[in-house]
Amino acid sequence: MKVIPPYQISSEIIQIIHQSREYLILVSPYWEIGKWEVLKSELVKAKNRGVKIKAYARLESDNFKSWEQLEALGIKPLLVKNLHAKVYFNENRGLVTSMNLLLSSNLSSIEFGAIYDSIDELNELKSFVKSYLTPNVEKQLPTDDELYLSKEKFTSVLINILQQELQLNVTCRWDGGSFALNAGNQFFFNIDKVRNMFYIYGIISGLEHHNFNRFLVETKAFKHTTTFELEQNSISANMKKKLSTSHFDNLMVNEKVEVIDCAVNFVLQLLSFKQYCYDNRKSLS
Repeated sequence: MKVIPPYQISSEIIQIIHQSREYLILVSPYWEIGKWEVLKSELVKAKNRGVKIKAYARLESDNFKSWEQLEALGIKPLLVKNLHAKVYFNENRGLVTSMNLLLSSNLSSIEFGAIYDSIDELNELKSFVKSYLTPNVEKQLPTDDELYLSKEKFTSVLINILQQELQLNVTCRWDGGSFALNAGNQFFFNIDKVRNMFYIYGIISGLEHHNFNRFLVETKAFKHTTTFELEQNSISANMKKKLSTSHFDNLMVNEKVEVIDCAVNFVLQLLSFKQYCYDNRKSLS
């Protein structure tokens, strides 16, 4: 084993691909090679000369771009849950590194890499793949719904769901510091930039303000995930869970599901509450 400097890692990966004649193992959780022309060219050449290529990537809905880029080159991705290892080797030479096959890592990251080129070392790499990767290749890919959530803009997903639920036209636009949502009432939502916590609030009338306790009774099923607050002209819902980012389109799929559930439930509950107040306005006044 020989440690190599960071600037040499990407060229070493290219060499491993270029020099492969029998097989090529590429283990990278994340792939971003769409504009990495040299690497793509070498992969295509290796494939065309009959090299048996096995390319591993991490299985998660948010990582769909990784395996789509492999498929675009005619290489079937092997998907493994919780994959974190980065290993690249052919029949004569290998590299164990911290570097994913990301163009951004190639251009700017400080990475670690070590060459493995003895027979014993290469056998250890093959043993690792055989023992820990091959048995864990997933056959079940993310569902269409999960991929839809990964690829589609958050606001578009939210609008589509609310339109189906309410059977009316729903619009959403950026309005200063938050998104303005028109869904049978005026709502505003965003993710707090400091705490990374989602909030949404809806405009209410004086009668609805006066009967806030009734709203709390109707929404008690959501108290374990959401807190509700009463303001002068609005009721807000605040998710208790801290999110991984303050950008909606960069949320993990499971986070998008939770945020959308929170938003949709709040909208439906508030509209129902407003209707109740209207229907019973004489007795509630």
